[in-house]
Amino acid sequence: MGNHRRSELLREGSQNATTLTTRRGFLGTVGATFGTAMLAPALPGSASKADYPQLAGLCAEHQREGVISPDKTYRTMEWSIHIPPEGKFDINLAPAMALTREAGTETVLLYAQDHWGYALYTSDVGVRHPNLDRDFFGTEVSLATQNGMSVICYYSLQFNTQIVLSHPDYAWVNEQGERQRWDGRWNITCLDSPYRQYVLGMIDEIFSRYAVDELFLDIFGIQFWAYEGSGRNPFCFCKYTEEAWNQEHPGDPYREGFGTREGWERRYRWHQHRTTVAMLDEIMANARKHRPHALIALNGGPEVFPDEIQQRVSFPYAEPILSATGIALGAILLRGWGRPDYQAGIWNWYPYADQNPGSLARVRADALLVQNARTFFIGETPLVSGLNGGQGYSDDWFKVAKEAWHDVRNVDCLLEGAEPVLSSAVFYSQSTQEELAAQKRPTDFRHSMVGALELLTYAGRPVESLPEFRLTVDRLSKFDTLVLPEVEVLSDHHAELIRAWVEKGGTLIGTGKCGLLDEKRHARPNFALADVFGVDYVSEERKYAYDSEGKLRQQFISTYLESAGHPLAAFLGKGTVGLPGTFLKLKTRNAKEVMRYVLPYMVQDLEHYKWYNWSAPPPGEEKGGTAVTYNEFGKGRAMFLGVPMFRALSDWPSYISSFQYRGPYWIHNWVPALVRGLVPNPVVELRSEPSSEYIHGTFFWDKSKRFVLVQILNSIQSATQGELWKAPSVRIRTDPQRLHVVGARTVWPGGRDLPVESTPSRDQVIVGDPGIYTALYLQVA
Repeated sequence: MGNHRRSELLREGSQNATTLTTRRGFLGTVGATFGTAMLAPALPGSASKADYPQLAGLCAEHQREGVISPDKTYRTMEWSIHIPPEGKFDINLAPAMALTREAGTETVLLYAQDHWGYALYTSDVGVRHPNLDRDFFGTEVSLATQNGMSVICYYSLQFNTQIVLSHPDYAWVNEQGERQRWDGRWNITCLDSPYRQYVLGMIDEIFSRYAVDELFLDIFGIQFWAYEGSGRNPFCFCKYTEEAWNQEHPGDPYREGFGTREGWERRYRWHQHRTTVAMLDEIMANARKHRPHALIALNGGPEVFPDEIQQRVSFPYAEPILSATGIALGAILLRGWGRPDYQAGIWNWYPYADQNPGSLARVRADALLVQNARTFFIGETPLVSGLNGGQGYSDDWFKVAKEAWHDVRNVDCLLEGAEPVLSSAVFYSQSTQEELAAQKRPTDFRHSMVGALELLTYAGRPVESLPEFRLTVDRLSKFDTLVLPEVEVLSDHHAELIRAWVEKGGTLIGTGKCGLLDEKRHARPNFALADVFGVDYVSEERKYAYDSEGKLRQQFISTYLESAGHPLAAFLGKGTVGLPGTFLKLKTRNAKEVMRYVLPYMVQDLEHYKWYNWSAPPPGEEKGGTAVTYNEFGKGRAMFLGVPMFRALSDWPSYISSFQYRGPYWIHNWVPALVRGLVPNPVVELRSEPSSEYIHGTFFWDKSKRFVLVQILNSIQSATQGELWKAPSVRIRTDPQRLHVVGARTVWPGGRDLPVESTPSRDQVIVGDPGIYTALYLQVA
C-alpha cells in the first residue's frame, strides 16, 4: 500500500476519532438520564490471590491427550485438491503429511470424492479418477493416523462434473432445461435422480473400509446456498424432480404451481426437505451403520440451512462471513445456536497459496479464535502432481499454515469450555428468514443480520446472535441490549417476553417493518411492540424505492434523514444522510422524535425523463414526518427506526461504496455511539484510543468462572495486505457491581501483570500496543 493511501486511512481514522470524541460528550450526557442497565446474576467468589491459569501447563496437558477428535480441535487442515481428468498422482504423500503435522494440525481433512466427481480411492461403486495409480485416499488416511492426527473424510455431494457429462439426465436443470454450473465450472447434480443412490453406495463403501472419524459433506443443499446468497432460482426442473412431485401431489402439476406464493412455498419446503433433511438422514444412516460414533458435519451454517439441519449434525460449520474490517461475523452466528464445538473456515486462496502472505492467514485465523470458533484451514491446491522437482506439494503452503496458527496453537488450550460474557444480542428470526425467502428477497435477511452484528461489535460490548428458538425469559434476562434488525415476523409470545424485559430495564432497538407479521405470517395493523416503541404504524412509502415496473431499485438512495433537535441526532448538525429501501410513515404516541424524513427532490422515472444528475435524486424541501424515535417504557428504553438501517450497511449504492468501501460512514459512526449512549454502563466494554474499527475484542468466562479471558485482535493487515501498523492502546472497562476486576495479566504473547484502576463506578485496565493478537485474563472478585 502506498504512502498516499496510508495517509488517507490515517486521516480517516483521525476524523473518526474526533467524531467519536464529540459523540461521547453528548451521548454521555443523554445516557446519564437512562439509569443503570439490568444486573446480571451474582458472580462466584474469586481466588484469594491471582492464581491465573498457567498457559504452559495447560498446553502440556493438551499435548498429553494424544489424538484429538475433529470436534475438539482448533486446528483442522483441509487438503483442497480437485484433480482434473488429465491430472496425475506423482505426489510424495509421506513428507507432505509430516509437514501437515509440523504446521500444528491435529485433524486433517482428506478427499474421497472431489468436485470433478472422481473417487480418489479404489472404489467399486464410484467412478475412479482415470489416472489413479493407487489407493490415494487410503494411503493418506494411514499416514495421517501414523502422524497422530484424526481424520475427516471429505465428500463433494452435488458438484460432480464427470457424472453429469456421462449421465446428462443427472444434472440440475433450470426451467428451460439448461444444465446448471457453478462459477462456470462444476456441474451440479440433482438428488432426485439416480445419483442419489450412487452417493449412498459410496458412503456405505467408504465407511466400511476406512477408519475415519468424521464425514464432511461439501456442496450440500447447494440450491439453497445459491438462493440465500444471491437469489438464484433454487428449483430443479429435471424429469426426476417433476415425476417425484407429481407422484406425491396428484392434481397439482409441478410446473404449474410456481405462479402463486402458496404454490411456490409448498414446492420450496418440499424440495428443501427432500434434498437436505431426508438426504442427510440417509447418508448418516449409511455411515453409522459401519461406524456408529462417526461425526457428521456439513458446509453450511444457520444463515443457509434451517435448525432441523443444524440439530442433526455433530456440530455446526460454516465458511467465513467476514466484515471488511476482519470481524468473523459467521462465527458469532454459529455461537448463538448454543451448540458446542462450532467450526469456521479460514480461506487462504485466490490466487494460488504461494502468492499469499502468511500474515493475512494469521489475521483470519485469529478472527475466528477471538470468537472461540474452531479453525479450519483451507488452502488452494497444496498438492500438485510433480510440483517442486517432483515432490508434488508446496513447501510454502505448509509454511503459511504454520504462520496462520501462530497464535491459535499457543492459546487454544485456554478456550475449551469457555462461555461468553453476555451484554448485547441480535435477534435471529428464522421466521423472518423464511418469510423473506417466500417473498423472493432471501439476501435481505443476511444483510440485516450481519449488518447488526457488525455495528454492535464496533460498540465494543460482547455481542451474541439470539435465535428465536432460544428466546426465553431466562436467556433474555442475561442481556442489557436487544436489537430486532428488520424482524418482520414476531410471535405474540416473543413480543410479550420482550415487552416484559424492557419494562424491567432492558434496552430495545427495532428497525423497519418490525413485527408487522405474526407467527402465522398474518398481517398486523400495527407493530407488535407499538406500546414499547411509543409509535404507531401508518403506512409504507414505496414510490421512491420502486421503479415504474414495480421492481425495487437496488442500491439506490430513496430517503433522507435529518435531526429533529434531539441530542441522539446531534451528530447530523443541519445536514442530511441517505438510505436505500422503502421507509415507514409513523405516528408518535409518547415517544420523542429523534430524526425526521426529508423526501427526495423527485420520484425518479427514467422512461419519462425524470432524473437528477447521475445518481439518486438529492434531498428536496419537503419533510416526510417522523423517522426515528426514543421512548422510555417502564424502567427500560426503546429506539425505533422506520428505515432498514442494518440492511443498509450492506445494501449500499456502488457509486458510494467505491469510495466508502466499508459502507456509509454515518451508520458506522452513529449506531455504535447510540448503543453506548443508551447503555452507558455495560458489564464490560473494550475500546481503542484513538478509536479503530480494526481493533476487536471478546470476553469469555473460563471454566472456573473466576477469570474472564479477554482476546484482542488488530486486523489492520486485512486492509493493508499484510503490512502491520502499530496498534492504538486498548481500554477495558467493567461495571464493578457486576464484574469487579481485582487483577489482570497477559498470557499471550508473554506474561505480565497489568495495573487495575478502580473507582466506585468502574474498573479499568489499559493494554498498550496489543500487536496482532493479545490474550489476557481478568481476575474477578
